[in-house]
Amino acid sequence: MRKEKIELKGFRPAPTYGPAYPFDKHDKLILQELDENARASLADLSKSVGLSRDAVRNRIKKLVDHHVILGFTPIYNPPAMGYPVINYVFIALYNPSEEQEKEFLRYLRNHKYVTYVAGIIGKWDFILDIMAENPGQFDRTLKEIRQRFHTLIKDYEVYGVLQEYKYEEIGKLVYG
Repeated sequence: MRKEKIELKGFRPAPTYGPAYPFDKHDKLILQELDENARASLADLSKSVGLSRDAVRNRIKKLVDHHVILGFTPIYNPPAMGYPVINYVFIALYNPSEEQEKEFLRYLRNHKYVTYVAGIIGKWDFILDIMAENPGQFDRTLKEIRQRFHTLIKDYEVYGVLQEYKYEEIGKLVYG
């Protein structure tokens, strides 16, 4: 059985928010099937959803083109990969210039141990997810960030993850 692939060539996430995508029942079924097994063949998806392979391929392409699906990636288990230390770090900045904030974000996006960065509203400006092989490595990573941006970071707070109970299941917002 031949597996067909959806092209993601030149794929880029949407830089801004836009109108919500108009999902129909087939789109919702496709999202649910992809959530359960993103590696399913178009033939298997076709059977599950009740559409032809071409129709499923076209619908997935539309979901990608409209930035509903940003990529097809595995869900990793960091402790099984040798990274059992998972910490969320909340950071508040002094009033940064646009260039200082860009440099800060560029550094974080390119840092091996920083696996998630988001700007947030409230007391904190950013939330980071930092994963490490051991507490010492986490400490070195956080110190490195704090020292590099010592004139920019006003305050920070660390919350360690003891156990993960649920991973991102965003598709359920639409089909669940």
